[in-house]
Amino acid sequence: MKRQMGAGRMDGVVKSAGRVLEIFEFFAHRHAPATVTEVAAALGFPLSSTSVLLKSLLALGYLEYAPRAREYQPTIRFAVLGTWIFDRFFAEEGGIPRVMDALQAETGETIVLAMQHGEYVDYIRILQSIRPVRFHIKPGSRRPIFLPAAGKVLLAQQGEAAVVKLLRGINARGTTPVAVAPLLAELAQIRAQGYATSEASVVPDTAMFAMALPVAPGHRPLALAVSGPLARMRRSRASILRLMRQRLATLSGNP
Repeated sequence: MKRQMGAGRMDGVVKSAGRVLEIFEFFAHRHAPATVTEVAAALGFPLSSTSVLLKSLLALGYLEYAPRAREYQPTIRFAVLGTWIFDRFFAEEGGIPRVMDALQAETGETIVLAMQHGEYVDYIRILQSIRPVRFHIKPGSRRPIFLPAAGKVLLAQQGEAAVVKLLRGINARGTTPVAVAPLLAELAQIRAQGYATSEASVVPDTAMFAMALPVAPGHRPLALAVSGPLARMRRSRASILRLMRQRLATLSGNP
């Protein structure tokens, strides 16, 4: 299935550089080898340019190739990219991956780690729901920041002037008009209650609950979200929010 990229994904980005990073993201989430055809189909790239990029990464030592299966997969050189960031930020006892794993086991729903990217929110790590009826989020998904709960909780961490400037820029480009005053009021409520919610904001019949993660000084703000079918999320709202608070407390060091 062709991967649907968010609007503006390649704005201001050299196309080949952006495609290389998307290939890295593809393998990071796939956890398995893939053929040229599979990579091209998943990312929506032309087959010929995909082949050239994969061969280039093979020559640079970031991929290896199995001729019989005609499959590429990352090498250890790919694996160590950014490991110092992981060790510094994620790998401590009780860290973010541990919290995400626990929430997935406790709620059964899809768990999302999100980060702001300009006017968008990027879902940078996803644990898919383990329930039979579930809401599937594609790895690497990007959404307009003002729509899902994960984006709203990130906006709520910012001052009003910064939010207004961002929203005016969005409205000036005429993509999706944003009602500024109602959103500012919603952000004030999010700050007061400590979480954000959204229903059918991007995908019909789904809901998302999100909270800000405690991060060390110098790190970009992150949001943790739980998402699933609307009716089930509504029924489980109180218990999910309670579990999220409990798990986030272990990150912040609170009892």
